[in-house]
Amino acid sequence: MRTVSEEDNIRKITLAAEMYYIYDMPQKEIAERLGVSRPWVSKLLKRAKEMGIVRIEINSPLVGVPEMEKRIRERYRINHVCVIRPLVGGDYTNISMAAANYLVSHLESRDVIGVSWGSSIARMIDHVVGMQLPGAMVVPIVGGAGSDADCLSNVNANRLSHALSAGCRLLHANAYCADQKEYQVVMSNLMNKEVIEQGEHCNVALVGIGGMKNSRVLGYDYVTHEDRDQIMASHVVGDVAFRFIDKGGDVADLDFNNRVVACNLSKIRRNAREVIAIAYGTEKAEAIKAVLKGGLLTTLFTDYNTAQLLTEM
Repeated sequence: MRTVSEEDNIRKITLAAEMYYIYDMPQKEIAERLGVSRPWVSKLLKRAKEMGIVRIEINSPLVGVPEMEKRIRERYRINHVCVIRPLVGGDYTNISMAAANYLVSHLESRDVIGVSWGSSIARMIDHVVGMQLPGAMVVPIVGGAGSDADCLSNVNANRLSHALSAGCRLLHANAYCADQKEYQVVMSNLMNKEVIEQGEHCNVALVGIGGMKNSRVLGYDYVTHEDRDQIMASHVVGDVAFRFIDKGGDVADLDFNNRVVACNLSKIRRNAREVIAIAYGTEKAEAIKAVLKGGLLTTLFTDYNTAQLLTEM
C-alpha cells in the first residue's frame, strides 16, 4: 500500500509530465509553478518515463523491431541490437542511418574511436550528422586492404574524423604481410605500434563482418593460393577486421591471421565500452552468429531477414 507521500510524489510526476508533454510548458515555468528547481523538473520527467507514465513513440523507418531485437539480445547476451527492415528493393540505407545516429548519440568528448575497413562502415559514415568533438580521436584498427579507396580503414577514419571535427591518426601499412619477416618489420615500426596500441584501447570501435560467400578478403590478388586453400580447409565462417573466425567466434589459428596488421580484437572488446558491428545480408548470418557467440560485440545493426536467421540457427 502506498503512503501519502508516495501518492503525492506520483501526482507531482504526472502533473509535470502533462504540463511538459501535453501543454507544452517550458521546464522553467513548470519549476516555478511547482516550487522546485529546473533540474528537479528534469528528474521528474525522467522518472515519468521510467514509471511508464510517459511513453515516447518515434514514427521513423529507423526504429527497429523490438520483439526480434529482444530475442537476439537474450539468446546471445548482447547489450543492444537494432533490427531494421530494408527499403524496397533491398536498399539498406536505413541501417546505415540508424547506426550513424546511434554512434553520434553515444560518443563522448574525449573518446578514441577505432574504425575498421569495409563498405558497411563507409556507408554508415555517409550518414553521420556533423558535430563538434574536437577532443576525440579516430584511429584505424586494421591496415589497408584492396584497391577500393572508399572502404579503406584510413579513408574511413579520416572521413569520420572530419564529420566529428575530431583528430585522426593513420596506419601506414597494408593489412596483410607476405611472410613473418615482413610482418615483424611492419609491427616494429614505432608509428604503427602507437596507432595499433591506441586502437586496442579505444572507447568505441566500429567493425564490419564478412561472410565466406563472395569473400572480399579472398578476392584480393595478394592472397596466395596456399593461404586460400588453408583458409577454405579450416572451415572458417567469415572475417572481422580482416581476421578469419571459426564457428565459435574465435580468431582461427591460421598463418594468414598471424600476418594481419590489425588490432587484437579481444583487447578491443576488453577495453572498449562499445563495439558496434554493422552487418547485413543473409549470406553473412553464419558469420554474424559466430561473432555474437564469441562475445566480441556490444551492439549489432542488421536487417530483418538476417535477424530472423540468427534466431533460428
